[in-house]
Amino acid sequence: MLSRASVSGGLIGLALGLALVAPALAEPPAGDKSAAAQSSPQTPPPAPEPKEEMAPKALPVPLDLPVIEKKELEGGLIIEDLKIGSGLEVRPGASVFAHYHGMLKSDLTKVFDSSYQRGEPAAFPLSGVIQGWQKGVPGMKIGGIRRLTIPAAMGYGERGSGDKIPPNSDLVFIVEVVDAVAYEDITEGTGELVGSRAIVVAAFTMKDAEGKEVDSATKENPFIWVPGENNGITSGIEGMKVGGKRKIRIPAQFNFTPPNAPNPKNRPNNVAVDVEIEVLQVKNLVPPTPPASAAPKK
Repeated sequence: MLSRASVSGGLIGLALGLALVAPALAEPPAGDKSAAAQSSPQTPPPAPEPKEEMAPKALPVPLDLPVIEKKELEGGLIIEDLKIGSGLEVRPGASVFAHYHGMLKSDLTKVFDSSYQRGEPAAFPLSGVIQGWQKGVPGMKIGGIRRLTIPAAMGYGERGSGDKIPPNSDLVFIVEVVDAVAYEDITEGTGELVGSRAIVVAAFTMKDAEGKEVDSATKENPFIWVPGENNGITSGIEGMKVGGKRKIRIPAQFNFTPPNAPNPKNRPNNVAVDVEIEVLQVKNLVPPTPPASAAPKK
């Protein structure tokens, strides 16, 4: 059974045992970029169809906002900011809660998917969507709205998708970030990098929206986070280094502890929490990928 433990016994031996149970904890890790790259690219999964009497009303799509800033990235991806958010910045590989409206560039009246029309935003990791989203959404701030013009090679390519997206189609998306797993670094570590599949020994404090502490661990009695235990933590600590400290904002949609995962203080699920975490040791189950940011096209 997993529990808080002293690090004095060493992480390596403990990690080997934890690695055996980690895959059974929950869904595949949101940040597994190598697996995501090999799978078919996807737009955010549509929300389950609600019962007719409970169906939310469609929302207006912000199609006519003026462009505040325009950039073209490598590969021909065009990003146009229509509204600059006031919240934390969305980082590469983050998990986001967003509204979106997808159209064919060749005919903007042809809408192939829209959370605005369904009236509900969708929650998803950026590592699991098309490349145009993976490179086009980071840099937005919570509350921001951006238009992405995505070349076919960064969308669905020669295959297309179903009967709504023909092969070799360039796409246009309106994206509005409602919330996201976002963070601010307090101290940058100098040790090993935390990858997408990692067992992490950490000290942390978790507080709810009212500032009440709901869980914590100290350096003397740390907690061992394993892959799949909490989507928000997995997404938020990737890219940290041993010795680093970070503040992580985890929306309710990504704060979930599976029933068979360790939860000694019965930390609340499905509520927004703020976590301040310090990485003490790490055991990567797959080699970590150094963070990379998209550069503007020259």
